[in-house]
Amino acid sequence: MDICAKSYWPRLGKWALVSWSLLSPAVWADIGDTPVIGGVFNASEIMRDQIVSSLHYSTKLTRDIALFTIGGLSLDAYILTLPLDKKVKVRVIAQLSDPSYGIPLGYFLYSFYDRYTGLSSEDEFKQHLAKVYGEKQLKGFEHSLYHFGAEPIKDKASVKHQSNQSQGLKADRQFIASMVTIYDALVDIGMWQDMDAVPAKYTYLTQSSADLHLVDKIQPIIIGIMSKAVADMDEGEMQSSVLAIIEDDKPENRGKVNNKAQALTITLIDFVRLNVLKAYRQFVFKEEREQALNAWMQASFDDNSEVLVGFLTSQQQRRYSVQVTVDGLQQSLVEGLVDQSKPFIHRAYGMHLQGADVKPKGEETKQPEHKQQVKFMAELAEGEYRDQNYLPFFKRLYRDHPRSITQVGISSTPTISVRNLPIIKTGAKVSGEGGTGIPNFHFVDRQLDRAYYFFGNDALQLDRLMDSHGVRTMFDRLAYLITLNCNGQYDWNAHTSYDGLVNLGFGEAQRDYGEKRCIRELQERAKIEVKLRLLRSEIIEDIRGYQGIFFLDVFTKLTKKWKIEKAISKLAKLDGQGMPDHTLIYNPWPDHFAHFTGPFSDEIIMPTGELNRLDFWLGQTEQAYKDAGIYDQTLWGMAGDHGLTPVFYALNPERQVFDSLSHELGYPLLVKKISSDEGEGPKITNALNYASNRGLDVVVASTAGGNMMMDFFNAKSGWQAQPVYKDLIHWLPINAAKVTDTLDIVTKTANSLSESLDYMVLRERQCNSAGCQVRLIGHRDGERLDELVERRGDKLLYSSLTAKLPRLLDTQELNPYRQTPSEAEIEHFSELKSLCITQANADDVNSWCTVEQWRDLTRFTLRPDSVNQLARLYDEARAGTINLFPKAGIGYNTKVPGRHAGEDFPEKDAFIGFWGTPIGPDTSILKVEENGSLAPTLYEYLTGEQVIPGENGWGYPSLLNKLDIQQP
Repeated sequence: MDICAKSYWPRLGKWALVSWSLLSPAVWADIGDTPVIGGVFNASEIMRDQIVSSLHYSTKLTRDIALFTIGGLSLDAYILTLPLDKKVKVRVIAQLSDPSYGIPLGYFLYSFYDRYTGLSSEDEFKQHLAKVYGEKQLKGFEHSLYHFGAEPIKDKASVKHQSNQSQGLKADRQFIASMVTIYDALVDIGMWQDMDAVPAKYTYLTQSSADLHLVDKIQPIIIGIMSKAVADMDEGEMQSSVLAIIEDDKPENRGKVNNKAQALTITLIDFVRLNVLKAYRQFVFKEEREQALNAWMQASFDDNSEVLVGFLTSQQQRRYSVQVTVDGLQQSLVEGLVDQSKPFIHRAYGMHLQGADVKPKGEETKQPEHKQQVKFMAELAEGEYRDQNYLPFFKRLYRDHPRSITQVGISSTPTISVRNLPIIKTGAKVSGEGGTGIPNFHFVDRQLDRAYYFFGNDALQLDRLMDSHGVRTMFDRLAYLITLNCNGQYDWNAHTSYDGLVNLGFGEAQRDYGEKRCIRELQERAKIEVKLRLLRSEIIEDIRGYQGIFFLDVFTKLTKKWKIEKAISKLAKLDGQGMPDHTLIYNPWPDHFAHFTGPFSDEIIMPTGELNRLDFWLGQTEQAYKDAGIYDQTLWGMAGDHGLTPVFYALNPERQVFDSLSHELGYPLLVKKISSDEGEGPKITNALNYASNRGLDVVVASTAGGNMMMDFFNAKSGWQAQPVYKDLIHWLPINAAKVTDTLDIVTKTANSLSESLDYMVLRERQCNSAGCQVRLIGHRDGERLDELVERRGDKLLYSSLTAKLPRLLDTQELNPYRQTPSEAEIEHFSELKSLCITQANADDVNSWCTVEQWRDLTRFTLRPDSVNQLARLYDEARAGTINLFPKAGIGYNTKVPGRHAGEDFPEKDAFIGFWGTPIGPDTSILKVEENGSLAPTLYEYLTGEQVIPGENGWGYPSLLNKLDIQQP
C-alpha cells in the first residue's frame, strides 16, 4: 500500500484502520500466539501465559523503607510508638535500612496493622437494627446475645461462651509489639533471605539441632510476653490455660512430653514465620506483577496496539466470582424461615416440645447448662411472621433464584467443619490423590504415631496436612488472577488475605470484626475499580485516536503516544488494587453461636440473631460489587459445611462403655481421650514432642456432640493396622491375663449405648478406592440390628444381616422436615426402593444401584446420600476404627445444646446455591447436590476450563452446565 492510499485513513475512520490491521500478515502472526481478541477469557489467559508466568518472586527487590506507612506513620516512626523493650527497639530501628530485614517487617506490620485495625468497634449490625426497628420491637427481640441499650439483660440465663468473649485477642499496640519482638528474635527468618527467589512453600520447624536451638532462644521471650498478658486477664478458662503454659516453662517441666510452653513457642514461631513469608510473597507478587503488566502493555502498544485494545476490552468484560462459605448454614432452615408454609419450623418446634422423650432411661445423662430460648420459633410455628427487615437478602435469593438453590444440600459424613470446609473451599475429596486427607476433627496417624485434634494449636497443622496431600486450592489454581481471602484458611497463594485464625481470635472480643474488614477492603477496591474501568475506556479511545493520526503529523502522534504510555503506567499501578477476580468469604458465626445457644434458638433465628446478621453482611458485600460496576459480571455461590440439631441430653460414651467394662473385667482398660468436650477450651499439642499412642487399648475423641471416634489397637494384624469387625469381636486388652481372654468389644459397646446410639459404623473388611464394606449396628425397639453397606466401584448394596430389609438408615421413610412429594415423586421413590433394596441381589453386582440412584433415593429421606457416604467413610485409612453417631436430641461428650457431625437431617442438610445476573431463566432445578460442587462451579465459570471429577485434583462435579449462564 502506497503513501497516497494511507492519506485516506483519517477519512475512512478507525474501523477501516482496524480492518486493515487485522488483515496484516504480521498482526496475524502475533494473534496466532494470543487467545481470541475480545473473548471473555482473553485477558485472564494473557495474564496467565504472558505476564504472570514471567514472575520469579525475586528477593532482590529494593524499596525505600520510608514508603511503608503503618497507621499513617513511617515504619521507623511507628516502631518508636510501640511498647517495646528498649534494647529490642534500638536493635529494630538500627536494622530497618537493610531491605532484607525492613521490607518483610514493613509489609508484615502493614498486613497486621492497616488491615486489622482502624475501624470502629461498634456493632454495625446492632446499629442497623436500631434504624429499622423501634425500641419496643427490639426489647421484644432480646436474648442472651442481644440486649437493647447499654445495660445487659438481667436475670436471664447467660451463655458460658460469652464470659470468654472479652478475653479474645485484641489488635492493640501490645499485640503488635509482641509480633515485632518475635520477628526481631527470628531475624534469620529463614534461608530464603539469602536466596534469589522467595520459596514457594514454607518450611515448618523440625527436630534439627538448629531449630531446637531457635525454640530455646524464643521460648523465654514468649513466656515473658504471656506473663505480662496474664496479669491483665480476668479469672476464667483462658487465664488458667495461660498459667498452665507458664508453669511448664519451669526447669523441672521442660523435658516432659508435650510440654505446653515449648508447644506454644513452636506454634508461634511457625505462625509468625509463615505469615511473614506469606506477606512478603504477596508484596513481591504485586510489585513484580505491576512491572510485568506495564512492560507487556507498553510492548503491545508499540508492537501492535490492536492486541492491547483487545486485552483492555476483555478486561472490561471479564468474569468475577464470589465464593461464600458459611459454617453451619442449613438450607431447609433458611428456606423455612423465608417461607413459613414449609414444614421445617413446625417439625423443629415439635422436636423441642417433645425433647424430654429422648432421654435414655438406662444410661447416665445430663442436660446442657444453657436453656434454649425458642420464643421466636414458637411464634413462627403458630402463625405467619411478616417483616420486610427480616432476612431481606435470603427472601430475594429464594424469590429470584429458586432453581439454582439446591433443594437438598449434601454435607458428607461426619458433618464436621474440619472435614467439610476444605471440601467446599477446594472441591477436593477427602481421600485419594489430591484429596484433603482429613477425615474428621481428629484422627490418629498410625504411621507417625501422632494424634491430631484441630481445636487448638493443631489447627496450624491443617495447611501443612493439606499441602502434603497435594490439594490444589482455588488460590493455587487462580494464582495468575487477583484473589482475595476474607477469613478463610488454605490461602497460601491468595494475593490479599485476612487470616481465618486471627478473625476467630479477634472476633471473640469484637462482633463483625472480620466482616467489617472484608467490606472495607471491597469498598476501597470498588472505588478503584470505577477508576480502572474509566481509565481502560480512555486508553482504548486514545489508542483509536492515535491510530487515526496521520503518520507524518509526527509531533501530534508523539504527544499522543506519551499520553497513552503514561496512562498505561498508571493503569498497571492501579490494576492489582481493583476488584478481585475471585473472592473467598468465610463466616463462622452461625455455627459458632448455635453450639452455645441451640440451632433454632432466638439467638440464631430472631431478627436480632445470627442469620439476620449474616443476611445483613451478604447484602453489604453485594452492594460493594454493584458500586464497582461489575455485579452483572459476577457469579455468586454459597455453601454451608453442615447444619445443626439441638441437644436435650448428653452423656460420655467412654465412661458408659469402658468404666463399667473395666469393673466387670477386674482390670483397667487403657483409654486416652484426645479431644475436648464440645463447649470446653482448646487443646495444645507439642508438634515436635507429642505423646505416643503405643501402650494404649483405645484412643477416643468426640466431635461437636454428634460423633465419637474410637481407635482400637492390638489387632492381630499389627499396631498400625485398623481392626475390622472380626478383630473387634475377639479383641484383647493389654492388661488381659491370658491371650485367650478376648472379648467382643462391638457387642459391649452396642449394648452399653443401646438407648442413645443411632448407629455405629465400622469396617467389615479393609477399604480402598475400589471398594469397601462397612457394618452398621444399632438398636430399634429393643432389638439389635446388623446391616451392611458394600461398594464395588460405582455400585452399592445396602442389606440386613438380621432382618429381611435394612432399617437403620431410614431409606424407606419420607423426610418429615420437607414438603410431601408429589404423587409422581412418591411413585419414583417407590420404584427406587424396589430397585435398590428389594430387588438387589447380593450375588449379582449388576443388580445393585449406582451412586446416582442411591443419591436420588435418599434425597427423599432423613439422611440424604447416607448409603454413598457410609460406603466411603473409611476410604481414608486414618478414619477411626468405630464411629458412633447418637440419636437425635442426644449429644456425646458435650456441654452445650447445639450439635452436628451426626446423622440427623438438620445437621446433614447443607445449603448450596448460586445467584447473580449471569444465571438465566432456563436453569435446571437443583434437586440434590453436594456442597463440594461449589468451588468447581465457580472455577469453570471464571476460567472456561471444564472440570472433570477425578482429574486435576477435582473431587466433585461442576454444576455450571445446569445454570443457563448468560454471556456478559
